[in-house]
Amino acid sequence: MNRLNLAAMAYALAAASTTAAATPAEAPVRGGTLTIGSHLSEPATFDCHATASNGPILRLAPHYSTLLKLDSDRYPEVKGDLAQSWTVSPDGLTYEFKLHPNVTFHNGSALTSKDVKASYDRLRNPPPGVVSMHTKLFSDIKAIDATSPSTLVVKLSRPNATMLQLLAMPFGCVYSADLLAKDSTYPGKKIMGSGPFKFVRHDAGKQWDGERFAGYFKASQPYLDGFRILSVTPPTGLNALQSGQVHFLNQGLTKADLARVKEARGDKVYLVGGANPTALQLWFAMNTQRPPLNDVRVRQALQLAMDHVAGAKAMEGFSALNRVGGLLRPGSQFARSGAELTKLPGFGDINESRKKARSLLAEAGQPNLKVTLINAHIFSFLGVFVADQLRQIGVTVDHRVVPSPQLFARRASGDFDLILDNPPEYLDDPTAQLAYFLPFKDNPINVSRVDDEKFAELYTAQARELAPKARVARVRELEEYLLDKAYVLPLFWQEWRRAISSDVGGLERELATPYLKIDLADIWLRSGGKATN
Repeated sequence: MNRLNLAAMAYALAAASTTAAATPAEAPVRGGTLTIGSHLSEPATFDCHATASNGPILRLAPHYSTLLKLDSDRYPEVKGDLAQSWTVSPDGLTYEFKLHPNVTFHNGSALTSKDVKASYDRLRNPPPGVVSMHTKLFSDIKAIDATSPSTLVVKLSRPNATMLQLLAMPFGCVYSADLLAKDSTYPGKKIMGSGPFKFVRHDAGKQWDGERFAGYFKASQPYLDGFRILSVTPPTGLNALQSGQVHFLNQGLTKADLARVKEARGDKVYLVGGANPTALQLWFAMNTQRPPLNDVRVRQALQLAMDHVAGAKAMEGFSALNRVGGLLRPGSQFARSGAELTKLPGFGDINESRKKARSLLAEAGQPNLKVTLINAHIFSFLGVFVADQLRQIGVTVDHRVVPSPQLFARRASGDFDLILDNPPEYLDDPTAQLAYFLPFKDNPINVSRVDDEKFAELYTAQARELAPKARVARVRELEEYLLDKAYVLPLFWQEWRRAISSDVGGLERELATPYLKIDLADIWLRSGGKATN
């Protein structure tokens, strides 16, 4: 196929919405091994509580259960995982959960409410030597009580509009209380949960394997015999998808990529996504504790240099990160319209914005500013974009691409001016995503090293607001405040277009976040693992 026809196919594909390869009434088939290609980083630890990234949790989630999980059909609503049912008191301060009976861990021991209590207590208040990246999200929990083997009661000190969604986070893996009592760090070294798949092996840099847990508590699930996640680069993954070596990829594909896959695979793949951005945005965190970025005028100048609209158009040709938005997912209940967005810092007239940016740098005594930008290889194009944008206002960028372990180490140590990062992305509710900016002193996800009491007040106010309309207003006030303070350089939201093997059932609908269905419990292969032509 020549380039002109390929482009035509790309636009034809773009015009189509989600293509379903199955009817809602289709019965799942048992058997087979699902193969996924992933460019995402592998776990530095096996402890779900100690990570906030989708690369590690993608691999860990199939092995664990959580109390609740997000409902892919009714997002952002939740559904039970270990919880069979629950009630919330009229004052919003007491949540009582009834657990499924006869749940067992992979080692054969019973899972009861004491295991859920021990795990969520560890998540919100880790003991010495244990890291939890999510403590701030559970600060409203006053106590968790296991009142009977099948009953868990969560008591809040104050109402929280997002508490059910927070309890449904995929990082809330439930561990064995007995094993934790012997060694609170065991989850970092040993994978032993109650999820649909037992851990088999991990060959670092190559693959991750799991096999069906016959004792899984949900009748008939999982449908698959096992799963395999292959560690691939984006180009290698695309080749593997085109040749049928993987059933799907985690990465989003461009329209041209989709056209190539469709040309190669025809009706052996179906297309999903593109109607709405997913809850994934990348940005460059600015080190607010390092001069001159501790000067708000300098940070504001860098933010004003970004031409988001032109940048998004340029990204469409080679990246799934190509949708314009502020700090709230476009299309979500909290997002602004395009016209409203142009009134925010960094999203208005680019010529006026850059004029103001140069004035701010001069006022701050930094007319010839030089900054070091730390980036990951797979997102080097974003660093190139930022360097070009900052050059427009006279800023020189030393763009350094480093291996993932070094990137994570520099985030933790503060050895950067600007560094690639992203907010918590499993949920686009601001209580989850904007927790990133809660005080740095005890918030490990706060890479910008912000310590802002006014933000904390605004954040708390929106979390307490239970009236939906009033909460939207508070959230927008919070977004405007954050953009004015310019703690990060927000870039683009992901347009998660994917091509999925037609043999795969259970993934025909567009997903609002890449963290949905990652336990693989309700995904199946139509061939049941038998060879297909």
